[in-house]
Amino acid sequence: MTHMNYIYLAVFGYLPYAVVSIFAAGVVFRLVGWLRPTSLTGLYNVNATVNGYSYPRITAEILKRIFLFYTLTDADPALLIGSILFHWGIWIALIGHIGLLMTPSQLESIGISPGLHVTLARVIGGLGGVMALLGILILIARRLVNIRVRVYGFTVNVPLRMFSYLDDYFADALLLAIIALGLVQTLWLEYVEPGFFESTVAPWIWSLASLNVGRAIGYIAGAPPVAQAHVILAMVFIAYFPWGKMMHPFSLIYISPTVARPSIRIRVRSIQGG
Repeated sequence: MTHMNYIYLAVFGYLPYAVVSIFAAGVVFRLVGWLRPTSLTGLYNVNATVNGYSYPRITAEILKRIFLFYTLTDADPALLIGSILFHWGIWIALIGHIGLLMTPSQLESIGISPGLHVTLARVIGGLGGVMALLGILILIARRLVNIRVRVYGFTVNVPLRMFSYLDDYFADALLLAIIALGLVQTLWLEYVEPGFFESTVAPWIWSLASLNVGRAIGYIAGAPPVAQAHVILAMVFIAYFPWGKMMHPFSLIYISPTVARPSIRIRVRSIQGG
């Protein structure tokens, strides 16, 4: 076995299993830390009970926040527009990825021919990728400049760079690179090498899922360098996800006190003097 084959075996053969293990362990670790805090370290550790809110009501509130972003007002238009474009773009792109992982026989069983499949992948993936790219660029630009936000009729200058840390820039740069490489594949590479994903990346994933590492390496070795780079960055992101601020979607599931409990109401009682 050549030196290059050893590299492929390590990066594309065994590393994916380590990435999935790190992701799963990280999610469990963070959730346990939120549910059983040893000290008061943040809002997530304040409360993990529903306090009178029914689970259907909490679920409805979570879905509203996830899909409508109604808690983001027009006081900060860049945050509102950037968040909607980025998150909806990512969701659309993920749906496109799921479709790409379906086998031709599975697609034909629901009436989607190979040609229509490629067209849908380009349209859905292209639309989602462009939306996500515009969204992340808006959010990055917002982070780099001082923004002006109106709060209760007052205009406040917010120096976001003072509240941004290395992990914020790392996550933004990683997401930007992943989205950009994904768009290169969707809008350019699919026309140069049509069907490359279905013949390389998709069977690589299925082979790994069936624990056939040897076959998986044979598939991914034939993928274009852009696709391989996209896969590597995606694995970095998946491994990093539970340990950074990207974990915030999980915090909405019955854990965040701002969702899981009603507002605190203070009742003032007069003191009778003797």
